[in-house]
Order: sequence, then C-alpha cells, then structure tokens
Amino acid sequence: MHEFGRLVLNKNPENFHRDVEQAAFSPGSMVPGIEDSPDPLLQFRMFFYRDAQYHRIGVNLHQVPVNCPFMAGSFSSLNFDGTQRNDANHAGNPQYVPNSFKHKFRPDTAESPYMVSDNIVSRKSHYHHEGKLSDYDQARELYTRVMTASQRHNLHSNTAELLSRVDSKRIKVGYLAQLWNIGPSYAKAIYDMLPEAARSGTEGFEFVDVQNKAKGAELAGKEAKFRPSTSDERLVGFAPEMGIYNL
Repeated sequence: MHEFGRLVLNKNPENFHRDVEQAAFSPGSMVPGIEDSPDPLLQFRMFFYRDAQYHRIGVNLHQVPVNCPFMAGSFSSLNFDGTQRNDANHAGNPQYVPNSFKHKFRPDTAESPYMVSDNIVSRKSHYHHEGKLSDYDQARELYTRVMTASQRHNLHSNTAELLSRVDSKRIKVGYLAQLWNIGPSYAKAIYDMLPEAARSGTEGFEFVDVQNKAKGAELAGKEAKFRPSTSDERLVGFAPEMGIYNL
C-alpha cells in the first residue's frame, strides 16, 4: 500500500451549496496508483457518474474549488466555455487538440496512467494506437483493394478541391504526408490535382516536401508519454508494463 495523503475532517461546510451541492465525487476520479476492479457495476459508474455531473453542474465542474482546489487553475480540458468557466479557456488557440499550431495539453497536468488488473481500462493506453506504420494498413487495404478506379478518382478530385482551400502550407504538407503513408500514389494524385496557386507563392510546396514529412508522420499527434514504454508493449487497452510516464 502507498500512502497518498490524509483526509482531515476538521470543520463543517461553510456554505452548503458551494461545498456540498456542487461536490462531484466519482469513482472515475482515481488517484494515480489506485486501480479499479473489473466489477461491471463499478465500470459503469466510472463513466456515468461523471456524465451525470456534467449535466447537473456543468462541464467546468473541475474549476469549483470543492472538486479540485489545487488543479482548478491549470487543468487542461477539452470542454469549451459553458457555465462556470472562469479562466481564459483555450483563449485564441484552435479549439481542437492536437493541432499543428498550438499543443494545448500541458504535460504536467494531463491524465495520469495507472496499472489495471484487466484488459479493459487503462489510462496510459487511452486506446490510442502505438504510432507505428501498421496503423495505415487498414486504410491502405480500403484504398488499394476495396475501392474501384472510379472511386479512387472521385476521392482524389474531391480531396484536392477541399485541400486547395487550405491556406497553411503546414496543414497541406502534413495531410498529404499521412496519405503518402497509405500509398504514395494516393498522395501524388491529389498533389497533381491541386491548382498551381495552391502549390506556389509563399505557401507553395514541392512533392518532395510531402515525402520528407511522411518520415515519422505516424507519430503526429502522439503524446510521447502515452506511447509504448518498450518496443514490445501494446497500448490498446491492455495493462501497461510500467505505470509511469515516458519522461
């Protein structure tokens, strides 16, 4: 057993609404190092208790001092605005994470991993893929073996039409780099369909830029500390070998 702290009961609530009615206790809020059991009822409550609290209190319940007094000012949440939001939220940053311009998640406040006794719940895994080239296998099968030549042509033209409206070179190159890992001909067909204006000027780029960006593109958006700790570790819902961050 590890000692994480003490619970001290030394006074009554000063304000019943603030300190009691807004309290949001949930079995889904675990101290890192404490695991849940595979009990089906507990697994159910770990999700739906917090879901009910979002409805009762609001998505910013973590900013209410009784719920998280020491993290309220630094918690990095994907819940935007709403009632009781009392900080700058994501300010002027893009309202989605991860993105190519500002990685909002703070590495010291992101959710902690912990060991589990079954293959269902694991905060370290988050059911994210490992960031390997095999992540593209299913998309490659769909593109090369399932789709017809006509369907691929429509896919190319429709994608090129929308991608031509993107102003940022970083986004265009990064997107085509992902397609290159599915199939080089996939990325090249779309690149060739882009209008000259989309490939020239200050935001223009050559196809070689796509090829270079494709090297390591499988790691795009992957938080390093949530990735496998060892080469043989699979983070797809199974208990991680090490209950620590990759720092």
